[in-house]
Amino acid sequence: MTAEEKAFAEARLTGEPVELTAERSSTSETHALPNGNVRRTQHTVPVRVKREGVWTPIDTTLARVAGRIAPKAAAGKVTFSPGGDAPLVTLTDQGRELSLSWPKPLPAPVLDGSTATYPEVLPGVDLAVAASVDGFSQALIVKTAEAADNPELAQLDFGLKADGLTMKQDAEAGSLTAVNPAGQTVFATSTARMWDSSGEQAAPAPRTTARSTANATAQAETPSDLTPGTNSSTVDVEVSPERLTLKPDQALLASPDTTFPVYIDPRVTGTRQAWTIAYKPHPDDSYWNGTGWSGGTTGEARVGYESSTKGTARSYFRVDSKFLAGVKVVDAQFQITQTHSWSCTPKPVELYLTGGISSATTWKKQPAQSTRQDRRDYAHGNESVGCADKAVDFTAKDAAVKAAAGKWTNITFGLRAPQSAEDAKDPYSWKKFKPDAKLIVEFNRPPKAAWALDTSPSTKVGANECGNGSTYVTLGNTDVTLTAQVWDPDGGDVNVQFHLWATGKHDAAPGIIFDKKVRKTVLAKDPAGVQARITVPKDLLNQHKGASNGQFSWKVQVEDVADASFASDWTPTQGASGCRFAFDPTAPAALPTVTSVNGLFPEGAEGALARTEGEFILGAGGEKDIAEYRWALDRTPPNNSVKPATAGGSVSIKVTPLTPGPHTLYVQTFDAGKNAGPVLPYKFYAKSPGIVDKPGDVNGDGLPDMFAVDGGGKLRLYSGTGKGQLAPLVAQNTAGDWSSALLTHRGDWTEDYYEDLVTRLPDGKLWLYPNDGLGEFTDDTRQEVYFFADPETDVSLDPRTIKQIVSIGDVSSGEESSNPDFVAVIGDQLWFLPGYTAGTMQPGYPIGSAGWSTRQLASPGDVDGDGFVDLVVRDTANGAVWLYHGQSNGDADGDGVPDGGTDPASLASDAGRTAYATGWTLAARPLVTASGDSDGDGVPDLWTTTANTTAGLEFVPGRRTGLVGAPIVAGTGGWQPMKALS
Repeated sequence: MTAEEKAFAEARLTGEPVELTAERSSTSETHALPNGNVRRTQHTVPVRVKREGVWTPIDTTLARVAGRIAPKAAAGKVTFSPGGDAPLVTLTDQGRELSLSWPKPLPAPVLDGSTATYPEVLPGVDLAVAASVDGFSQALIVKTAEAADNPELAQLDFGLKADGLTMKQDAEAGSLTAVNPAGQTVFATSTARMWDSSGEQAAPAPRTTARSTANATAQAETPSDLTPGTNSSTVDVEVSPERLTLKPDQALLASPDTTFPVYIDPRVTGTRQAWTIAYKPHPDDSYWNGTGWSGGTTGEARVGYESSTKGTARSYFRVDSKFLAGVKVVDAQFQITQTHSWSCTPKPVELYLTGGISSATTWKKQPAQSTRQDRRDYAHGNESVGCADKAVDFTAKDAAVKAAAGKWTNITFGLRAPQSAEDAKDPYSWKKFKPDAKLIVEFNRPPKAAWALDTSPSTKVGANECGNGSTYVTLGNTDVTLTAQVWDPDGGDVNVQFHLWATGKHDAAPGIIFDKKVRKTVLAKDPAGVQARITVPKDLLNQHKGASNGQFSWKVQVEDVADASFASDWTPTQGASGCRFAFDPTAPAALPTVTSVNGLFPEGAEGALARTEGEFILGAGGEKDIAEYRWALDRTPPNNSVKPATAGGSVSIKVTPLTPGPHTLYVQTFDAGKNAGPVLPYKFYAKSPGIVDKPGDVNGDGLPDMFAVDGGGKLRLYSGTGKGQLAPLVAQNTAGDWSSALLTHRGDWTEDYYEDLVTRLPDGKLWLYPNDGLGEFTDDTRQEVYFFADPETDVSLDPRTIKQIVSIGDVSSGEESSNPDFVAVIGDQLWFLPGYTAGTMQPGYPIGSAGWSTRQLASPGDVDGDGFVDLVVRDTANGAVWLYHGQSNGDADGDGVPDGGTDPASLASDAGRTAYATGWTLAARPLVTASGDSDGDGVPDLWTTTANTTAGLEFVPGRRTGLVGAPIVAGTGGWQPMKALS
């Protein structure tokens, strides 16, 4: 069960909301509700930020990080200068960067919470910057009247760098926006303002007042959320691509009524939060995200009439609503925390749906007021008379419904006092609120319409997804499973409704004959959805097949379990033809027919040689709707498929019997519904060639082939070309790691005239792999080779003691077709292992003295042309290669007639050997083998790998006398990793 499934299950079980933590974002939380709905809490400002994969609460406390100063956890990436020539502030968002620089080197700042203060950037002037949720505020603090006389305060030029951004200025409000090439606002400022310290204060602080005290020492505050002073003014702002210029009001600085310190801002924010105040006393000023009010970094939204400043305020909040697109809104609340009221007597405040806001919003340029959402009487946030701060709610369902229907990207709400209270200048209407409002919506999104409709068995035809084209797939006498992919963007449980009817009878008898629902749980985070499946019994289809000549149609609809009326469209859509299939429960009755072309393999009689390709014509036996033939040679059920060009037509197949003797060709027909007809066994015989394949030839082409074990431990076969070269490899269907396998393949051990493979595998067992006639060897047909016990010791040879083994043919008779024998290195001796028969090998015996553990064997056959088997031996100690000449075994059986065989002992006699090659060390030639006459000159040849990466495999021509011929490059790269050759 996934985390989302667990959350909905826990909500149903406990009756409490459970958060869908995977849906959590910097501005939202999402909960699964007990009723199956979803609740989203969307904040107007970020409340958390992800750090190293973990959500962390917003914390704008400054710290020194990587040579800069930055807040610990803010939604916007803002950094401040540590002092010196570095930019004063850099703000990065949406891949864009904005930076401001003070025109002179900065002193080291003093950090206090979220504020960094650079003292004395001008005489008597401090520069303070403060981090906010997704931006910063900045204020020049002119501490004394003497400092205000500085002519440098007439114009302050900040260096500006806007990477990939264009700076724009509102002509009336003077606010700035930084927009990207797509025209989207990335950063924004409010109207730049300056104010003195004569206004109402949140907390008392030392001030210098008037010019009579201009020489006093002033202790300046960092900017806080102060009500605008009675002495304030707008700061003129000019912007160019590389400069931001502030022109403070010189009259305010020089006025005898000015109380110092004086603050000069602006503030810059990103676009993650969007709220503002419209303030009647300053109708042309913008207070975007609370800035400009007093340069504050926390800010409070304001509503109603405030008697001390004689000002009326309204506040606006923009909330992300993209998540509402297409949903069904159940309920919606606008929630905000009230932090101040004139008294504890509840007075009304109204919530409106309004037009959009921006950093250019002012009292004169307020958004259009649309529908009033709610009016509530509240009084909180006046602790002096007993009413503490408290979150308050307003109904906002109307706005949420409209946003859902219109697929709005955001909603803007306006808070204000009633018009009558504003007109009456009622001080009881004055209220303050935290700007971090939230929209809480309970909703349910409709499931997505089902897709990827199909049946099992499938009824797809190309792009015709579910059989709704002109070609209909016929299904046979089987239950039919209807399938569809479904998904609900809210996740949770859905009901998938399947309707099926006889085609053309949806609204007439018998109507819908199958109406079933299946319940599925889907994940909101996985739009790939899940498959819904339901099975229609074949008995039901049989019952109604006559209503529409066996054709049926079907559709699917997805319903939300929490609200059955909240459903997707039908698939296919309402009014369109349904998915369709035909149903035919009747199987073919007649046997198919088989005809051998040219009588090559007649039924019940001996035909051509094994390995001969034969052509057969398969017929329908008179059945008119046969759509497929299946056939197989010597196995059932038939599984090779071939389809006629037209229903009931015949087909041609080509079959090669690989072994001599009886064979059966099994043939079965199927109609369009895949109903199976009876199986026909067609029996014939393949003639035996009567002679064993040439030594080394495993694919029947008369040319010696070579086995190899590659660097990955896989068995490979390389076919010989007869010209001292090899064809591309053929992989073998053998499992396991053959890296330490011993290989040999000179002889027929199964009496089918095909050369087989014998190997000692890493499991320590000796295995015979029969040849299928074309050089394919599989684990399925292998046989384990056992040894008879020695009659004197009653001990059988353990194959694990074999270090090398090569087949040398039947040396006792000199015939390749009898029971081929082996020589093997066991311990330090060369052993003779008599021919293998009936699954068991005769006891062997040593034929050589000690010293064979450092020698390697190759079995070429008769090299010197004297009619007896020879043996090629390499001494790995010195790289010498010897040819051990086989000698006659005379009359070994004592019947007075020479046997024509080879004396095994002669193959181990150093006295009878001659030099065959020199310098073949293991380093120079890691692997050596002989696989027969590979160039057609009548003399067996050798193959070796080399250490040369440009000549990885060499063909070495054999010679009747003397040394071998000059090596010829047969393969370049890829041969050095080989583990074995045979």
